[in-house]
Amino acid sequence: MNILWLFCVAIFMGIEGFFNSSVNVKAASAASALAEQNAGLSTAPDNLGLDSTLFTKGDFSDYKTSSGGTVNNLASLMSATGSPFGDLRAIRMTYNTNQAAAIWSNVGGGNYIDITKKQTLSMWLYFGPKTHTSTGDFGDGMAFVLQNSSLGVKDFSHKGTTLGAGETLGVWGLDNDNSVDSPKTIADTAIQDSWALEFDTTANTAGDPGGADGFDQGISGQHIAYGYPHDPTTYIRGGTPPKTGLFGSTSGGYYYTQHHTGTVPVTLHDGQWHHLTISWDPTTFQATYSFNDKNPDGSKGTNPITETTDPIKPTEFGVVPDNHLRWGFTATTGDSYEANLIAFESIPSSVEGDATATIKDETQNKDVKDGDSVNSNDQLAINYNLTYDSGRDSWDNIVADLNLPSGVTYTADSNGNIGKITYSDGSTKDIKSSFLSGTSVNGYPVDKSLSSTGPTSATITINGVAKAVSSDTTVASTRSKIDSDTLIKDVDSPSFTIKKSKPINLSLDKSNVSVSPDKDVGITGTVSYTDGTAVTNSAVSVYAKLKDNDTGMETTLDTFPLSSDDASGKLNFSIPADKLTGTTNDLEVYVMDKDGNKSTTSTEVISKTGALSLTVNKGYNFSNVNQVTASHLITRSGNWDITVNDGRQVSQDNVWHLSADTDGLKSGDTPFNGEMVYKDNNGDEQSLMGDNLVDIANGVKTQDGEQTTSVSKAWNSGMGIFLRSNGLMTAGKYTGEINWTLSDTL
Repeated sequence: MNILWLFCVAIFMGIEGFFNSSVNVKAASAASALAEQNAGLSTAPDNLGLDSTLFTKGDFSDYKTSSGGTVNNLASLMSATGSPFGDLRAIRMTYNTNQAAAIWSNVGGGNYIDITKKQTLSMWLYFGPKTHTSTGDFGDGMAFVLQNSSLGVKDFSHKGTTLGAGETLGVWGLDNDNSVDSPKTIADTAIQDSWALEFDTTANTAGDPGGADGFDQGISGQHIAYGYPHDPTTYIRGGTPPKTGLFGSTSGGYYYTQHHTGTVPVTLHDGQWHHLTISWDPTTFQATYSFNDKNPDGSKGTNPITETTDPIKPTEFGVVPDNHLRWGFTATTGDSYEANLIAFESIPSSVEGDATATIKDETQNKDVKDGDSVNSNDQLAINYNLTYDSGRDSWDNIVADLNLPSGVTYTADSNGNIGKITYSDGSTKDIKSSFLSGTSVNGYPVDKSLSSTGPTSATITINGVAKAVSSDTTVASTRSKIDSDTLIKDVDSPSFTIKKSKPINLSLDKSNVSVSPDKDVGITGTVSYTDGTAVTNSAVSVYAKLKDNDTGMETTLDTFPLSSDDASGKLNFSIPADKLTGTTNDLEVYVMDKDGNKSTTSTEVISKTGALSLTVNKGYNFSNVNQVTASHLITRSGNWDITVNDGRQVSQDNVWHLSADTDGLKSGDTPFNGEMVYKDNNGDEQSLMGDNLVDIANGVKTQDGEQTTSVSKAWNSGMGIFLRSNGLMTAGKYTGEINWTLSDTL
């Protein structure tokens, strides 16, 4: 059975070859060539297949083999077992010696390159294993071709009925006659009105006259290059005129080398599928190709090659009907062989679209670009942006498989949603948490088609919070896949750094203030880091918004840094009177440093009709004392600045009262052996302990504008607040709080 199978393979090779390949290739070589082909087919990545309405095989009916037989176009959609039936995996171009293949877009069926529009093609290419399992060399590769030939799908490198092989790759001119002395004669055997990007797996450097083996002189090994096959300047003549000797023998003769443009050395035959993306820019008439830009598993390519061509000469194509160019691939082998395979991933005339991933830091209100940083606990929006540009079809049946960035916590909201999709027509749809698995959203269906007549774009947004980290942490880019029947796109999120958590606080000195209608108001406060780091004023900016409570109108004030003339962390600015348009005005203030650390928002109410406010210097304390054994009155020290600000109308009814109480002092868990007391000008002493609210001072509004009363200035050495010791106590530093109550009741 094995012998019979090999015999059948040999017969098959004899039929498919076009230079009597069955004579040159033994049955064992044919079997190994098929095995190499099938190894590539079995690992083909996900692709669009080969729609017969969109692609046409090259027509070789006008060409003959050297023995006058039919030349076969080897291009065919094949399964993993090398059969045109079953689970079809990729397009086989060639796989053995002396073969040719061409596959073209069906322009009439709507598959073309529109040279007036942005166009993107995406595909996979395979050039065989690193080494052959049997004997033989690798050759010759494939070429991506744009053409406007009058021969259409019949055009292939040829001379008469002889099909070009080997170094021609099916697109370049045929150099098999040592008597040809004109580059134009060589160019006329190439595909007409064309431009080609070649993927050449062997360097043809022999330069034998008429031997069709000299195009790559000066180039070493496998390479990518491009040029104009039908342009005589592409070919450079070498050699000398042929001479006829005795008995009809000849010597000398001409050979041709090829002018390569944009030559890039590359490894092609290595047993791997290589991804190729080609983009057409209609404004510059340039093509940009990226080779190895992703791996078969969908991950980003490690060392991609990206090149932009010189502007392609429009005259090389002649007059292009409807601006639609035919595109496709050609491939040839000569005495060497390889499995040349193609798997298409996107066709621009069907759907030309794009997909990108962006991140918005909602806390800092900034876009996070690659290499940027965010802060711990920042709110992040991970966005996947799909855009329909053009095409014959709608972009529909879209399914998103999203790999979300790590270092981010994704939690559903109270409605069970982790995000939403927003269309350009304004409609939205919530994304339920059931689609979330760890840091992946798998199989999310985009429920609307994108097209020129419907919504043209959709943004999938997943909400998250940057994790709190103890040191700066880099979050790597992740690759996601946007899949559909007509277009497959890979999307890479930006890489970013989560900075170490460093909370910043803002404390305003007043929560309420009253001013006369024509008076500016001063705003003061303190900015500090919770970890005790000193504040660099120039690195901290102040953000403020003023709301007129009468009209509801809001005004955003200009952002400014803390003044370097002030003490570290000191907030000090004024609001002009003309901006205080309401009877009462709410001032909302927050600060943010240059690293994006942001405080919570503090509010101060500014009244123009007058109100009471209290200013207390929190740096006051009591004197240090040595151990005492009996009741002792401990005096004040530090700055006891206690001021009542009264901006109300002048009236004998506008009386204010200032009271105080305290829970006492402690050193750790040890309470002070004594109590805080208030001693009036009569020498009467009252305890401030517990809920015993003691009246400290009072006053009445007697003058227009803001009337200021310094309560503590009225105190002398025998009056005011003191600390009463009751006897022995534990040594230490005792701290506590005084609760001040300012009221305007009679």
